[in-house]
Amino acid sequence: MSDDTVRQAKSAPVGGVRRFRVGAVIALAAAVGLILWLVLRDNGSNSGKGVSATDLQSLATSVGHPIFWIGEQKGNTYELTKKSDGSIVVRYLPPGVSVGAQGEYWSVATYPFPGAFEAIKKVSKESGVTTIKLADDGLAEYANTNLNNVHAAYPGVNYQIEIFAPARQAAALVRAGRLDSFGGPKGGTAEVLAPKPKAATLARLATLANSLGHPLYWAGPKSGYTYELTRTSDGKVSIRYLPPGAQLGSAQPYLSVGTYPFPGALAAIRRVAKEKNQTTFKAPGGALGVFDIKNPKNVHFAYPGSDYQIEVFDPAGKARQVVASGGIASIG
Repeated sequence: MSDDTVRQAKSAPVGGVRRFRVGAVIALAAAVGLILWLVLRDNGSNSGKGVSATDLQSLATSVGHPIFWIGEQKGNTYELTKKSDGSIVVRYLPPGVSVGAQGEYWSVATYPFPGAFEAIKKVSKESGVTTIKLADDGLAEYANTNLNNVHAAYPGVNYQIEIFAPARQAAALVRAGRLDSFGGPKGGTAEVLAPKPKAATLARLATLANSLGHPLYWAGPKSGYTYELTRTSDGKVSIRYLPPGAQLGSAQPYLSVGTYPFPGALAAIRRVAKEKNQTTFKAPGGALGVFDIKNPKNVHFAYPGSDYQIEVFDPAGKARQVVASGGIASIG
């Protein structure tokens, strides 16, 4: 196989209306929109049908290899499509969307690919590609110009996984540890044990915010304080305010602001708000916050259309006041 066969194929996005040319669907780790082709290439008895998580577990047992998905999504219908070449696609249909409906929805494809892990490693070395280390030594990658499609593989598993989610959500889902399987590697990203906090200047925080490509939140500048920056491999960023004399890594509680990847963050806030003892409040910019009335030190909030959730911890129990008054802002 020539080097050209491992280059990225150009195609319509998953859920679009254009079909792939058969010649364009080659065995490569960086194919864009392969899920669409898998779903449309043949019909009949393999057409999509609604299934449960138990059905997917049973299927994984019967086929003898892992079947990947991104976990439970309450209220969604799991649409299963099996192809004659062994490819399996699980699509997430929101309430009110029927099986077989056209449209772009969260989808995860598991398809046969001998040497899948080595192929992912090869593509991950190319320019313009970002990698995500997964649990169980897995590896995911995506093109920096396309955060809708992520490809992943695991050592010793001759199946490649493609995760599709519109609005640049695929990368966020994988970074959040949502990729999981029945009968194979478990979900999660490769955890960095006890990530070391670092002191950061305002300029350093601004540079980081620009490089991340998404908002980074904090409680504004505080004279005399040290900004303690902690980053984890799954994309979480925390800024803690250390008063004069406090050491990095101190066990003492101080004002902290965390920015976490969280697809559908605002919807998640609304779901939490329905639980016992939870209270919501509005914040500037259309944001909605929630906190446990028994623990006013922690507040979580999110903005409309954002795939990032913000957590504010205030040991004085004034986290709500800080957020509601507009005291939390994005850097950069």
